[in-house]
Amino acid sequence: MNDLFKLPDAWEMIERISDTSAMERAELYDIYYNISTKIFDYRISKGWSQKELARVLGISQAMVSKLESGEYNYTVEQLWKISKKLGWKLNISFEGMDEEYKVCYEKDNIQILDMAVG
Repeated sequence: MNDLFKLPDAWEMIERISDTSAMERAELYDIYYNISTKIFDYRISKGWSQKELARVLGISQAMVSKLESGEYNYTVEQLWKISKKLGWKLNISFEGMDEEYKVCYEKDNIQILDMAVG
């Protein structure tokens, strides 16, 4: 009899049977999901409809729906415009084994920071 509590972790199984491109797509979809939930949570916290958020962002309600779906391929320019209109700070990080490069946008100030990690 198999012990149900000793089943392998689902993510470990996916890693074993997936190819690299599938893993990379999953990582990209996690990024999209995080962005879309940030936008959705902000809208809900303000008590706004999609139409109200669309008015603030200067886009259509259909576009807000796409942004919140988690399946939309954002451009850096779109994220920058959203952050500016909502008063958010936009951070983009590139992390490697030895270094982290971070681009930080806040209001009208853009900084490229080079920070050693290890």
